[in-house]
Amino acid sequence: MNKKQTLEKLYAFRGMDKYATFGKAQTGIIHSPDDQQDIISNILDECCKHLAIEIESTTRPAKSSLKEIIIAHMDKIMQAPVNTENKDFGYHLCWFLAEKAGVDLWRNSDTKVWGYWSVNDNMVKTVTRVRKRKTA
Repeated sequence: MNKKQTLEKLYAFRGMDKYATFGKAQTGIIHSPDDQQDIISNILDECCKHLAIEIESTTRPAKSSLKEIIIAHMDKIMQAPVNTENKDFGYHLCWFLAEKAGVDLWRNSDTKVWGYWSVNDNMVKTVTRVRKRKTA
C-alpha cells in the first residue's frame, strides 16, 4: 500500500464513529456509556493524527516510529478510566490501525501486557495470572 492510500485510510478512520462502525465486532460495546466511548474514540483519533503526521513528514517513515506511536496510545488506553470492554475494543482498533499503517506489532509486543491482554505466538490472549509483587 502506498503513502497516499495509507493516509486516506487513516483520515477515513478518524472521521468515522468507531462504535457504530466496529461495534458489531464486539457484542454489547455499542451500549457503553457515552463518556467512555468518547475517551476511547479520542485516543484512537489522536493515534491516527500522530500516525498521519509521521507518514506525511517523511518520504518513507520508519516502522519503528509508527510502532512507537501505536504502542504509546495502547498504553494510554490501558491507563484510561474506562471499563474492560472499552479497553479491549480500543486495543483491537489499535491493532487494526497498525495493520493499515503497515506495522507489525506482534514482534515486539509479545512480552507487553495491556490491561487484560498479552500477545503469545502471534495471538492475542487473555491474561490469566497476575504478576507477583516484588518483595524486598
